[in-house]
Amino acid sequence: MTKEDFLSELRSALSGSVSADVINDNMNYYENFINTEIRKGRSESDVLDELGNPRLLAKTLIDTADSSEKRTVESEEEADDRIMGSRTDIMPWWMILLIIFGIMILIYLVVNVAVILLPIVLGIIVLGFIIKVIRNLLN
Repeated sequence: MTKEDFLSELRSALSGSVSADVINDNMNYYENFINTEIRKGRSESDVLDELGNPRLLAKTLIDTADSSEKRTVESEEEADDRIMGSRTDIMPWWMILLIIFGIMILIYLVVNVAVILLPIVLGIIVLGFIIKVIRNLLN
């Protein structure tokens, strides 16, 4: 495996899992590390053998990345669900006004029914009281 192969495989393994900044930082770091070790007299294959499998290295980098550095790849359907979910969390203003208007109409109807029935109910109560008093007087 060459340095270019190693870096290409590392980039591929990191893509879609961490942010572009994290990918670029790690690509620069490992390219500089490899170049520095080669300048020290080590062979490219020795340096790459020391680093190991780029996919395993990428998994370690992904696992240790902060949550803010991780990039979640969501499908178009998941994105639509997330957007629609946030829209349904809050009731639209017109629906709130409609509910308030409905409650006002309900209160108006209850009050009007009470105003109509109150004299009838009071009349029955008074009439019942008068009948009871008359029966008590006759007995």
